[in-house]
Amino acid sequence: MNIMLKVFILLLLLLQLILIIRTVKLKKLSMKYGSFWIVLLILMTLVVIFPNIVFSLSKLFGFEVSSNMVFLLGFFFLFYVIFILTISISIQNEKIKLLIQEISILKESVKKNEK
Repeated sequence: MNIMLKVFILLLLLLQLILIIRTVKLKKLSMKYGSFWIVLLILMTLVVIFPNIVFSLSKLFGFEVSSNMVFLLGFFFLFYVIFILTISISIQNEKIKLLIQEISILKESVKKNEK
């Protein structure tokens, strides 16, 4: 890999790290999800610095072309992110449903007390 390309990608990864840390500090992203993205950035940095890791792993697992392994890992990563977000949405929906029920009960109680 060309050294200029490595430097460019490392700069982009550094900018992404700064963006993630800033977003966590502004409380727009929870630390739980922020740490997940930071770990991913660290793994990507290792792959950029040591690209032979990808070639060795792809050869070990029987991939003919290392890009196929990268695409497969990317697919599984996206699947995992979607799964985690679906769980989070389900939990939030249950909390919202419970909150609506509690507010309705409180409104009814206030109406009864006013009469």
